[in-house]
Amino acid sequence: MQNVTLAPARPISRELGGRLCLAFVNSVLWRRSGQGRDLVTDYPAFVHYLVNSEAMDPATGDALLEISLARPKDSAAVFGQAVELREAMYRLFSAAAAGERPATADLDRLNATFARGMGALAVRPVPSGYALDWERAPHELDSPLWEIAVSAAALLGSDDLAALKQCPGESCGWLFIDESRAGNRRWCSSQLCGNRDRVRRHYQRTHDSRPA
Repeated sequence: MQNVTLAPARPISRELGGRLCLAFVNSVLWRRSGQGRDLVTDYPAFVHYLVNSEAMDPATGDALLEISLARPKDSAAVFGQAVELREAMYRLFSAAAAGERPATADLDRLNATFARGMGALAVRPVPSGYALDWERAPHELDSPLWEIAVSAAALLGSDDLAALKQCPGESCGWLFIDESRAGNRRWCSSQLCGNRDRVRRHYQRTHDSRPA
């Protein structure tokens, strides 16, 4: 019997979390600091972030940007949905990384977008057989959310969830899949949060060793 599989997603760098859903969740810098910097401030910034993250091809991004200019109210509404989905996923994955139960409201938010995305899937022939892919209509400004939600559902239902970690950086909180061979990756980036922690611990050691 011929298998029908979901068309492979575009690869996401390990620095952004290794999965589309995590890359979007990680679009806030220094989230835990109370003064985080949001990289996604409106619909165009949302599209640019996905293109720059290589999660969306530039041609699709250009098409969505053109539509958003013609439909500013619709694009603003979709952007609001995107932020709500992102924050729900942040809480879901933070809970999963900590071994805690998710909030029902956050699962409901994810499931609502997931259901819309699944309803837009179609079977297409590919060289190896058949694959599920999205029927991209030119007016669907929320189509990027479908892929993000499906990515989140796939991660939550996979063995990879056991490798989900959250950066312990005091101001960070980024989420990522630890795909290291030893399974001992701790930081979102050893050059950023890892180095900040080393500097902090060095300061504490030298400061504590000084005579009163």
